Amino acid sequence: MSVFKGKIVIKAQEESSAGKSCTKTYKTYKITDANSQTLPFVLNDVMGLENHEEDGVDPRDIIHALHGHVKEDYKFNPASPLSHADPDFINDPNPNDKVHCLVSVVPADSITLMPNEVIQKMKNVRKEALSLGIPHVVLMTKIDALCPLAKKDLTEVYKSKKIKDTMEKCSHRLGPPVKCIFPVSNYYEECEPNNAKDVLILMAFKAIAEFIKDYIEDDNI
Repeated sequence: MSVFKGKIVIKAQEESSAGKSCTKTYKTYKITDANSQTLPFVLNDVMGLENHEEDGVDPRDIIHALHGHVKEDYKFNPASPLSHADPDFINDPNPNDKVHCLVSVVPADSITLMPNEVIQKMKNVRKEALSLGIPHVVLMTKIDALCPLAKKDLTEVYKSKKIKDTMEKCSHRLGPPVKCIFPVSNYYEECEPNNAKDVLILMAFKAIAEFIKDYIEDDNI
C-alpha cells in the first residue's frame, strides 16, 4: 500500500516485539492508489505458522482458504481448524472467494533456522496449492538484515552472492524454484518512500500478477 499510495501506510497489524503472528482473523485488504482508485486485486492475510502448535494457524485453515471456504473475519483457532459445520465455512465458494496465488512470506535471515515442523506445514500447503494449479510464490523479506551489500544499496540485491545463496536454500527447503522467490525489503523504519524498496516490491507484484493471469487463463475462471 505504501508503494501505490506514494507514502508510508500502516494498515495491517504489525508487532516488532511479539515474536509471533499478530493476525488473528482472515482479513481481505483492498489496495488503493494515490488517487484513491481501487486496484484490481486484493490481498488476503492469514495467521502465521508458528513453532508452537498453540500459537500458529492450523495448515488446514490455509488449505480451506485456498479452496475459498473461509469467510471474511473468521477467527483462527490453532486448536481447532474450520469445519464444514462452522458458520464461517463457505460451502459453495465463487471465484472471488478462492485464492489465485499462494504467497509465503519468509524472513531471509532465518530461513535456515526455521524448524522442520514449520517447513513441513508450508510444504503441505504448497502441495495442495499445486494440486489445484494455484501458483506459489515466496517473498523473502528482511534482505537488508541478511546482507551488508543490500543494506548499503538495495539496487545491488541481485549482485549479492549471499542473497543468491539464501534464495537457493529457500528453494531447497520450501520447494519453489528460485525464479518464484523474490527478495524484498520491508518498510520498518522509514518515514518516506524509498524507490529501491518500491522497485523490488513491484517486481514481485508484477510476477505474481503474471502467474495469476496464466492460472486464470489455464483454468478458464
